[in-house]
Amino acid sequence: MSAGTTWFADLILPLPLPELFTYGVPVEMKDNLVPGMRVVVQFGRQKVFAALVYECHNRPPEKYAVKEILSVLDDFPVVTDSQFRLWKWISDYYLCSMGEVMAAALPSALRLQSESIITRNPEFDGDTSVLTDREYLVFEALEMQQELRLKDISKILSLKHVLPVLRSMLNKRLIRVREEVEEKYKPRMIDVVSLNVNEFPEEKLGKLLDSLEKRAAKQLDLVMAVLQFTREEEVEEIPKSQLLKRSGSTAAALNALVRKGVLKVKKRQEDRIAAYTGSLIEPLVLNPYQEQSLKETKFAFEQGKVTLLHGVTSSGKTELYIHLIRDSLNQGKQVLYLLPEIALTTQLIGRLQKHFGDRLLVYHSRFNEQERVEVWNKLLEDNLNTEGRGRLVIGARSAVLLPLQKLGLVIVDEEHDHSYKQEDPAPRYNARDAAIVMAAQQDAAVLLGTATPSMESYFNALSGKYDLVTLDRRHADLEMPDVALVDMRDARKRKQLSGHFSHALLEELKGVLKEGQQAIIFQNRRGFAPYLECNTCAWTPVCNNCDVSLTYHKFKNELRCHYCGFMQGVPARCVQCGDQDIRMRGYGTERIEEELQSMLPGTRIARLDYDTTRSKSGYRDIITSFEEGEIDVLVGTQMVTKGLDFDRVQLVGILNADSILHYPEFRAHERGFQLLAQVSGRAGRRKHGKVLIQSHQVDNPVLAFVLRHAYKDFYMHELNERYKFFYPPYCRLIEIRLKHKDEKRIDKLSGELTLELKKMFAKRVLGPTIPYVSRVRNLYQRHLLIKLEKTLSISEVKKSLQLALAAFKQKPENRQLIIQVDVDPL
Repeated sequence: MSAGTTWFADLILPLPLPELFTYGVPVEMKDNLVPGMRVVVQFGRQKVFAALVYECHNRPPEKYAVKEILSVLDDFPVVTDSQFRLWKWISDYYLCSMGEVMAAALPSALRLQSESIITRNPEFDGDTSVLTDREYLVFEALEMQQELRLKDISKILSLKHVLPVLRSMLNKRLIRVREEVEEKYKPRMIDVVSLNVNEFPEEKLGKLLDSLEKRAAKQLDLVMAVLQFTREEEVEEIPKSQLLKRSGSTAAALNALVRKGVLKVKKRQEDRIAAYTGSLIEPLVLNPYQEQSLKETKFAFEQGKVTLLHGVTSSGKTELYIHLIRDSLNQGKQVLYLLPEIALTTQLIGRLQKHFGDRLLVYHSRFNEQERVEVWNKLLEDNLNTEGRGRLVIGARSAVLLPLQKLGLVIVDEEHDHSYKQEDPAPRYNARDAAIVMAAQQDAAVLLGTATPSMESYFNALSGKYDLVTLDRRHADLEMPDVALVDMRDARKRKQLSGHFSHALLEELKGVLKEGQQAIIFQNRRGFAPYLECNTCAWTPVCNNCDVSLTYHKFKNELRCHYCGFMQGVPARCVQCGDQDIRMRGYGTERIEEELQSMLPGTRIARLDYDTTRSKSGYRDIITSFEEGEIDVLVGTQMVTKGLDFDRVQLVGILNADSILHYPEFRAHERGFQLLAQVSGRAGRRKHGKVLIQSHQVDNPVLAFVLRHAYKDFYMHELNERYKFFYPPYCRLIEIRLKHKDEKRIDKLSGELTLELKKMFAKRVLGPTIPYVSRVRNLYQRHLLIKLEKTLSISEVKKSLQLALAAFKQKPENRQLIIQVDVDPL
């Protein structure tokens, strides 16, 4: 660091480090450096990162010698002050570092770190006898190319881990390594063509066209296409690819015109996100019940309360949203519309574009990193725009971390959905709760919408913390679908089963198809069979890395672990006893699809699950086909349960309700009710529909509430159970997850940590317990749960907990232990 440095910056690095790091600001950067800009710094001996400036000041750090910032990457901040306020809250509330929040928030193309560049050492004497075979391959490649990156060397050697080879070559002084930071975001540039009006003004143009007509028809077509396009679209340029397609001409003809000076070709930056060009429509007229709910919601907003809109399925909640969005946009405000899963954006985007056109932006993880940066940059431009043009942003969980600075309204649709909670990696935040905090920080209104509110949100509404608006009638006064139970034990006794379908469900399905209507079949397991089993000795193939059986996928004829992705072929015989009688147990969506195809020949059947929607457009293609009547029966996992609106679905069949309700977790009944009620709500949205639920335990009390569409009765019943056993909403929970590669070691350490925490929190600490899947990715797991009264100061509890965990982890014998903290686990 230079002796004259008197100005410093606290930086956030995209690493799980508890503190910010202070770097010196060179004199030439001082006047231009502001919080929110990215800077390049060296961290450690060699690694170089793009860090974020959090604060500039004149206080030198006391604990370490200061390094200087190497360079500044931005001309203006890429992170706003309002984002930093939200990041700080997430960091404090969810007990994670600002670096972890930064890594989750910034698109990867903005989150740079250095890459190792390998070059030959010019001082090497040329004696290649000291090289191993692998080292020689690298050395030979460096003779042909001056520089190689790690990924290049990995390909040359067909090795995943090449660092041992490079370390050996460094020790032999064969190579040199340097670190380089490269900007990952590249604007899309296209060629555009225009008429060279300086060389060919209007008076010369006629002569040019006459000469081309006689001698160069292809060139004439090009010039005419340029003139026609620029006149129709009132622009001066036409994209080259569009011009060639429109004119039917060739690139050679275009190049000839460029050489003659008739046309000009230049590069132009183009958005990757296509602008909406259709005509806009007005919102629908609301029915009296919707109108009343809209008035109540606006009144609640005026009181500054978070509002819970409890509207039954197909009650027209989205129409209310559209009216509220329009009001906010007309005030020049930004609106954030959150959905629990990317899948839900497919149907909604087209609908909202018809109302809001190019004022709508979409943001989710299926976008590539370049597209995500462009959405980010558009919002930064909006923040600087003083014209007061509002913007609607729709997206999944990560959209809450966007640079929104003029927020007027936040809508959290399907607010109950546990997909809003990030599990791994940190920050383990709940986007619904983060959105509420962000709205409070910016004085924006919040609307939580759902047909099946979470226990916590409904409790807050009934206790007065939130305002409650109820919409309990379906659109056009349609009745809720009839829900009936099928007792699978009785059906089996009476031999009224075909595969995994009861005769009752099959008959209803055939009747619906005969009427030209559609059906949804819900099975909450993907794959063909959850596991295989030897019929002689009960051996089951299990994952090499996790304590879980492998799921059989028939389409690829493989066994796959749904936790770590491990795959293997299907064994021909039992590895334990050698018998060839290996049978499939259980059933997933793939098997149900096959059964239906054999039982209902000629029926158009499709499957909607993680396996069929991995591509960027996979989900959209299936939903569009179903919407347009090209599919008769849609078989799916919980992807089919959330917020989808299909006119012709008259029947929903739920194949195995028991697996949903009997999960070993205190929220099992809440989630089960929500899932069953939501999937039931897909039926009869334009005409009275029916739902059949297959169960082996038809006397389960949750099913009785589902049959009657009785959410409030279910809520009171479940609330009573939570009160008895002291669970949310009557307490707060913090879960501590411990992971270690050695099972005996984790048992010992989890016991020791429990004793330490009980000194602080006494009987509030429960555990350690072994989770349902005890080993994942070769790490054994143990869980501790801390139950906290709401009267306690949560901030003080968290500070004490952080200190205790840090002290425990600092012991040399405990450093291989992974400790993860999950506040408000779901």
